[in-house]
Amino acid sequence: MRVSTRVMVVVSCVFFLGLLVSSFAAAAQKKTVKIGFIGPLTGPNAAFGLGARNGADLAVKETNRAGKAPYKYELVVMDDASDPSTGVSVATKLCTEDKVAAATTHFNSPVGLATIHVFHRYGVPQVFWGGIHPDITYKYNFPEVTRVCANTIVEHAQLTKFVTKDLGYKTWSIIYDTTSYGNSCYNAVKDALSKVGAEILSADGVPVGTQDFRPLLSKVKALNPGPSVIYYGGVVTEAALLRRQMVEMGMTDYLYCGVTGFDSETFNKTAGEAAEGTVIVGKKVIAEDSPFVKAYQAEGYKEYYEATGPYAYDATNLIIAAINKVGPKDKKLLAKTIRQSEYHGILGLTKFDEFGQTETGGLTLKVSQGGQWVSWDTSDYAKGTKHLPKK
Repeated sequence: MRVSTRVMVVVSCVFFLGLLVSSFAAAAQKKTVKIGFIGPLTGPNAAFGLGARNGADLAVKETNRAGKAPYKYELVVMDDASDPSTGVSVATKLCTEDKVAAATTHFNSPVGLATIHVFHRYGVPQVFWGGIHPDITYKYNFPEVTRVCANTIVEHAQLTKFVTKDLGYKTWSIIYDTTSYGNSCYNAVKDALSKVGAEILSADGVPVGTQDFRPLLSKVKALNPGPSVIYYGGVVTEAALLRRQMVEMGMTDYLYCGVTGFDSETFNKTAGEAAEGTVIVGKKVIAEDSPFVKAYQAEGYKEYYEATGPYAYDATNLIIAAINKVGPKDKKLLAKTIRQSEYHGILGLTKFDEFGQTETGGLTLKVSQGGQWVSWDTSDYAKGTKHLPKK
């Protein structure tokens, strides 16, 4: 090799080494931006929160690995334990101590209704991956608040139309928990039923934590004429227990239904064989061979992603896209950018109305079949090989 050639090789190596060092230096110099996550990681709703936490975590890890964002992202995770006072405490910490740019938050509506005031006070954008009470977005219209899931009004309009108009069940008994969420479910289902010409034969509220539904079920069973539908407005723990006790009492000739508060495989595990034939309006069905599920499984998370994981994943990616666009410093601009987003993710197109409420939300009619939730359209019930209770 001639000297000049050797020199050229050395110069080239030095040049490319310099580029490599520069790229590593640039990556190291990226500013770290914190994004908050709040959900129930302990308590009766932990499955929802853990699935959502993992979805948010996956979004952050994928962004950092891709290396294309102008920032490095860090997820700051908080447990609200389904408790409003705990939610307020950890939301305050995120805003004041951790100084997050934005946060994705909450499965439980009572917690969300408490923390929207915290995020508004500190001007920090908040994107809900769960929590369906209408007042979260509509009552105050705080500019910091957006929500990627449909609210309870939309959920119940779809449920009542399907059960009453499509399936033909006309008479209902309503049971609901007495939290703000349960009351919002009651108000929504009552209004929705009035629009589809159904009749409510009874309506009863119960405290969260109720263990024995038998006296109330005996009252429903004694109604003459009796209902064709028993609806529960609440979440998975009580919903599953109520269903088990219905079957134990021989009340198998009633259609049992609810909305997204049921949409966890924990319902099917807890209710066991009694879960069969329960009908709900649930979250969007994500195919097992989808890129999200494959990436989730490859990451090695111990917990199932649940119905909430994809929503938290899209909510976090939406926040990241907005920060990449306008930066993390100007919170008002960031909140405005989030609300004006048209984000294409695994939920499809997410865009918001003037109140920050998603105009889509990816709802799916589901039925419990063989110990798991399946889409109604692909179920044996829709095919006619399995049958719901007689009307």
